[in-house]
Amino acid sequence: MSRADAGLPEDVALAAVRRGALVESVHRGRLAVCDPAGNLIDAAGDPEAYVYPRSAAKPFQALPLVLSGAADDFGLTQRELAVACASHNAEEPHLAAVRSILEKAGLTEDDLQSGAHPPLYGPAAKELLCSGEEPRPIHGNCSGKHAGMLAVCVHEGYETATYRDPDHPLQRRILGLIAEICNLREDEVLVAGDNCGVPAFALPLWSFATGLARIATGEELSDELSAAALRIGDAMRGYPFMVAGTGRFDTELMGSTDLLVKGGAEAVLAVGSREGWGMALKISDGAERAVRPAGLAALEARGVEVPKAVSTTRGLHGEAVGEIGPLI
Repeated sequence: MSRADAGLPEDVALAAVRRGALVESVHRGRLAVCDPAGNLIDAAGDPEAYVYPRSAAKPFQALPLVLSGAADDFGLTQRELAVACASHNAEEPHLAAVRSILEKAGLTEDDLQSGAHPPLYGPAAKELLCSGEEPRPIHGNCSGKHAGMLAVCVHEGYETATYRDPDHPLQRRILGLIAEICNLREDEVLVAGDNCGVPAFALPLWSFATGLARIATGEELSDELSAAALRIGDAMRGYPFMVAGTGRFDTELMGSTDLLVKGGAEAVLAVGSREGWGMALKISDGAERAVRPAGLAALEARGVEVPKAVSTTRGLHGEAVGEIGPLI
């Protein structure tokens, strides 16, 4: 089967693992940088190829929470708006914020349909295991997103039991917003299922980068949508810990820059700058280890002051055995 027959996008080498004198492994992928008008500023690989942003789309999925008036009517804090955009570690501040959203909307943990998995943060997972408790939906990294979606449903009078359904009015609204912000028609957005049970959307890499530039700046959007996007961005940048947590790249990068940053499953990185650009990065093999070096190198090329992109690889005895770094 040829590359074209398999539907594989054209990609380029973005990061490499070196051991001794040799390149041991190479990670390929795609990168697009666009301005709010949709102009392609920079690219590596095929910017037209479709990508599932996965959790990197959460800032878009949280917009109805503000646009509907639910955030104001329920008195949600900026920390709670941030956790509604999060792929969180299930550390205690994350769980407390999710519970607070549910309580303010008159709901409980039993209403969450986000699926259960152990906390992403090792110490929190160990503590839960030692307590004899099983992971619950609130421990899932998407529980903040789901709590936000449920709050919108309560506010708008939508059915809460079916909020994950692609034909639910909330999910249809989210689809429309993603298409509008990313400069597409709704029928140009592909819809599948995400692991947490809500729809996952696929769109061309360049259009996702355009959408990121728009929500980071508020440009090329209606006044109402611009205000909502900027509010979501302020919440994420103001409380980066709530978006991910201890030891996470999203939190680290937002804490040290003025960027809007959100990672997604299968090695996606979304970045928006108030200086007028959005960057979408996809590592083709889904290797998370390649996101950091490739992302940092791309940001450095845009003039952003970031940590060094090369990281040391250590063996089981703690000694340096190699490194992983960018190829861009």
